[in-house]
Amino acid sequence: MTTDLYIYKKEIDWSALHLGVNIPVSLQNIFYENINIKLQKGENKKIKLLLDGVEYPAILTNIYFDEAKYPTHKELLQIRWTQNSEIAQKLRDIFSSSYNYLFIEKEKLTNKKKQLSVPEEIREYLAIYSTVFDDVFAIECITQSDISETKQEIRRYNELELEQIIQATDSPAFIEKTRTTKIRKLDKTIGDNLKRLYEYKCQICGLHIGESYNATVIHTHHIEYFSVSLNNNADNIMVICPNHHGIIHTTNPVFNREKKLFAYPNGYSEGLKLNLHL
Repeated sequence: MTTDLYIYKKEIDWSALHLGVNIPVSLQNIFYENINIKLQKGENKKIKLLLDGVEYPAILTNIYFDEAKYPTHKELLQIRWTQNSEIAQKLRDIFSSSYNYLFIEKEKLTNKKKQLSVPEEIREYLAIYSTVFDDVFAIECITQSDISETKQEIRRYNELELEQIIQATDSPAFIEKTRTTKIRKLDKTIGDNLKRLYEYKCQICGLHIGESYNATVIHTHHIEYFSVSLNNNADNIMVICPNHHGIIHTTNPVFNREKKLFAYPNGYSEGLKLNLHL
């Protein structure tokens, strides 16, 4: 029985279809928080991936590197499999559209090691969830047909309504449709973890709204709108107070990721006072 705690949604690329996936640095704290495993550099652990009721073996590894040589290098977690493994073959079957596109494009390359990505309009994803077992992770394949149907279904909501639905529901599901059952698990788990990380303070103003009243009033905001991207990963989520949330959705400022600030249409700029994950 899985707990369905959403960890990460990985864009399908050549590596995912052959060798495995990286856990981004920005998600590693959340990843460890959802499991009872802590790997030191160079350590490996055998795990199982649960897909469509079948368990497939894989390896969770914290990549070793020479700290003396690379003192600022961040830890790198990977879930690994081999290109001839059952899970790799299963993924290539499911994501045949992405695989065929990447295979054709790769054949055109002189440098076969060059990284390729699938065009945004036809991208597919692998979603990873923790379970009640430390060494078992549930995975779900989000194909183009899943994405197309979900986008059709959520068209009746505006972005602010979607965010309120995601945050308010006690159930992981916010869309109860047959094909969208995979995408419905993009729930409020990641947002709740980030709220705890920031101790319920707004990343923009730094305030804990409601603290004087012994109440917690804090929101999460999708930097790239969820209604467009279906991206509920931590690196697309910001913890903000209701005031800033309302202002952002009213004015639609542009967020500069490099400078970590919002540029508003009237020329006003506002940076983040708190940032632990972006």
